[in-house]
Order: sequence, then structure tokens, then C-alpha cells
Amino acid sequence: MEIEVVAIGDEVLTGAVVNTNAAFIGERLLEAGYKVARHATLSDHPDAIKQGLKEAMGRSSLVITTGGLGPTCDDITRNAACALFSSETYFDETIAEDLKKRFGSLPISLEDQATVPVKAKAFMNTVGTAPGLVFEENGSTLILLPGVPYEMHEMFIKNVVPYLLEKHPPREKIFQKRVSFSVLTEGQVDPFLRVLEKEHPDVQCGIYPGYGILNVAFTSKRESEVVRAVAKVCDKFQEHYFVSPSGKLEEAVALFLTEKKKTLALAESITGGAMAAQLTAIPGASEYFLGSCVVYSNALKIAILHVSEKTLQEHGAVSREVALEMLQGIFKTTDADYGIAVTGIAGPTGATPNKPIGTVWAALGERRKEPFVEQFTGRGTRETIILYTCRRLFANLLTYCKKP
Repeated sequence: MEIEVVAIGDEVLTGAVVNTNAAFIGERLLEAGYKVARHATLSDHPDAIKQGLKEAMGRSSLVITTGGLGPTCDDITRNAACALFSSETYFDETIAEDLKKRFGSLPISLEDQATVPVKAKAFMNTVGTAPGLVFEENGSTLILLPGVPYEMHEMFIKNVVPYLLEKHPPREKIFQKRVSFSVLTEGQVDPFLRVLEKEHPDVQCGIYPGYGILNVAFTSKRESEVVRAVAKVCDKFQEHYFVSPSGKLEEAVALFLTEKKKTLALAESITGGAMAAQLTAIPGASEYFLGSCVVYSNALKIAILHVSEKTLQEHGAVSREVALEMLQGIFKTTDADYGIAVTGIAGPTGATPNKPIGTVWAALGERRKEPFVEQFTGRGTRETIILYTCRRLFANLLTYCKKP
């Protein structure tokens, strides 16, 4: 089955909204044994939607769209699909009653949401207003879904996947496993993957790099081959391998600290609270995360973390000595088991001949034990330097904690 995912909306074309829906659909379909062949994006113009859907259905047996089903004037996907399938519409009392129950009176906009094509099967929207729609004709399937992510996610998991498994079960299930590594580059991993592909010709390898993180995906119709390939790459790069359901380093840190019943506190300068924000975005962070002292100025480094004014004058705020004193200060200020302290220059200003933009000094460790201190250089923009710094330090903490 050739599957195509189509995003509808000028906001996606102009970059005002990032299309996370396509990634979600692709991942969920792969879990169910399907693989997406193509992504496309269409504008909100009626002719563009109608022509785009016609072309998509001409090349793909299953087309899934997101967007253009809501109650506003630019939501016209349903009408375009009705034109393609020559379908009349009718007022669905079941949908209308559900909308009344959740939203009270039924204004014209919501009344429109209860109007569905005669030739389509409707999926109830239990979160928003627009129902999902499925058209089946001459071997082609068109599924229309809302564009709002939290509405689409609910509908896709509860309705679309079960529908596809019943009506169009995959002929050959596809298996994929993703593994995550920290502070590795494509160049370090690629040669090994080339050897793996020769040893396991039925397995396709994909490398997906990010700032401080690298994901490797193994895909095959043979699950046993995927398992063997994953075991080999994890063994090869075991010092960099980490586990978390989302593939995020901060979640791996959270899982480790929760399991060990240990706590963590941060002393952040260059990252400005970004590390704390990532940790607290994970539910249950209060079980292990005590907090962060964001000490951007020298005055706060002295007042809150007891960094020596002499140390700052002699070595500068971005130095090994200051990072160590910040770590010592966070242990004095809190009763955390583990601490991370970081200072650096994110740019675009603040550099010196000896300390270019991207210079970072960090210290981390466990209370009353020898800390780990390092200097590294972040690359790119201010944003990417901060992101890389956060991820590198989370990775370093995991490595430190695993050592005897």
C-alpha cells in the first residue's frame, strides 16, 4: 500500500506552523506495520486542495490529510473532498448532540461541523469540534483529519489505526527500532553502519543527528535481524548509548535519578535555566529535581553560590575555577545528591581572544566525591550552543553516574 500524508494550510507553507503531524502519523503507522512513502503540503485555496488531493490519490492508494476541517472560513478540505467524490452532505444528529453536550448551544459554526458527506464514514472528535472523515472508492482511501495536533493524535490512535488494521491490514509488517546516542557524530557511526548493512542486508540503517544527540534507526521486515543489528551498534558505542521512551537525554536522566532515588540541583549561567526547563517539562520532576540557581551575573554567583570574588577577578567568569566553585556552591545551597554547574559564552558578544564564542566550562558530580570538569566548544548560533551544552551535560551526568 502506497501511503501519502498531506498537510493542508498556508500556515504550514509559510513556516508559521511546524508540521509535527506528519512525524506523528509516520511514527504511529510504522508501529502498526505501515510505512509512509510521501509527504505533501497544500495551500488553503479550494483549487489547490482539490487538485492536490486528486494528484495524491492518483499516485497513492491511501492518502491521509491534516488541516482544514475546523469551523472557520479557511477550513474547506471537506468541501473539496465532497467535490472529488461527488458526495452530498447531511446533518448528523449524533455529532450535533455530542457538540451540544460539550459546548452548549449550537451556533452556525458548530452546526457546520455536524454536517458530513453522505459517502464518508465519520470519526467522532472527542477533543475538538471537527469530525474525521473516511472516503473509500475504487480502491482508493482518503482520510481527513483535523490539523490541531492534540485533536488529531486522539483520533488517529483511537480511530484511524484500528480502521486501517481492519480494512487494510499490512501485507508484510515492517519492524523498526530506534536507538539513541549522546555526543556522537555521523562520521563516527557511519563506517560501522556500512559494515552492519553488509552483515545484515535485510536491514536498512538511518542516521538522524541533532545537537548533542544522534539517533540510529534500523528497519526490516525481519524483526530478528533488527534485534541483532541493534545489539551490535549498542555494544560498539555503549559509552554513548542511553535509553528513554522519547529519545530525550533529560528523560534518561529523570529515569536514572528516579530509579536510584537521588536528587539533582543545577547552577546555570550560560544556559540561563534551559536545563531546568527541560527537566521540569517531564511529569514527576519534583521527585528528583530540587531546582536551579540561574546566576548570570558575577554578583549573583558571589551572593548565591559563594563564588570567590578573587577567583572571578583572576580567572574570569568562564573558567575551570569558577565552574568548580559554582558546583561547590550548589552543594552548599541545597542538599542535592548530584549537581551540575556551567558557565560559558553563547555569543554573539562577550568573546575574548582566549575565550571565543561557544567556550564552555562545566563541573558536575556527586556530593563528597571527585567531580568531573571539562571545557568544550559549542558551535553555531546562540540557540544551538545552549542546546548542545544542555544535552552534553545531561550525557556527561549519565556517564558519570554509571561509573563505579
